[in-house]
Amino acid sequence: MATPLVDHLEGKALSVVRLPGRIAKPRQDGLTIVADRGLGRHAQDDLLELAADYIDIAKLAMGVARLLDPEVLHAKLASYARHDIPTFFAGEISELAIVQGMAGNYYQAIHDLGGWGVEISNAQVAMGIREKYEFIAQAREVGLEVIAECGRKGGVSWAGSKRLVAAEVQACLAAGAHRVLIQAEGLNEGVEEVNESLIQDLVGEFGLESLIFQAKESDLRSWFLTTFGARVNLDVDSDQVLDLESRRRGMRKRGVFGLMSGL
Repeated sequence: MATPLVDHLEGKALSVVRLPGRIAKPRQDGLTIVADRGLGRHAQDDLLELAADYIDIAKLAMGVARLLDPEVLHAKLASYARHDIPTFFAGEISELAIVQGMAGNYYQAIHDLGGWGVEISNAQVAMGIREKYEFIAQAREVGLEVIAECGRKGGVSWAGSKRLVAAEVQACLAAGAHRVLIQAEGLNEGVEEVNESLIQDLVGEFGLESLIFQAKESDLRSWFLTTFGARVNLDVDSDQVLDLESRRRGMRKRGVFGLMSGL
């Protein structure tokens, strides 16, 4: 196996100050997944100019892709692709397609657009583990990568049983999911205390590489990085990418983690 390249930020500004290196793109862990909630062309260009080196995967969030002209959507996908950033379509429209009996057509349409992948979730629809397995396998057959989301929205208690959550994660990976995204609501957002035990159990069972955690809040990003280090995969908003990268490099926290982050 080839030794992975290490990104020491050569060519970046103020190189007189050394920072911890970390694995360069394409990475297998330490991924930053950015949620594109409807960035216009100029805003997307600005994001990529500043932070393309630190974005591993883009997510077209909240079903916004359904609201765009085809030419605009093609341009968005092409712009990310030019920076070696694969793009997947978030779960809201995927769930609608499933409810309407159009899942296969939807997956094919994404493939035809040149999309890299699709999120398959049951955040707002009732779906058993076996059904989810079958939808993931169906998307994979079309040629898409799958980010499978585990969790529920709308105040539904879903994180009470570690065995049930682990069984769902295992089924998603067995079906061929590229990664499993752990829904934050009810686990580490909208709760009085982060469900640290479940998160740690999942990492212990499946490893950091297989899982993505949502971390849209500053305190959560600090907790994940302090607990698991720079190689945890995190899903953040577009205006949080540089903040996250600076934390991965140890610039935003003093103490042991700040000295030991990266490789």
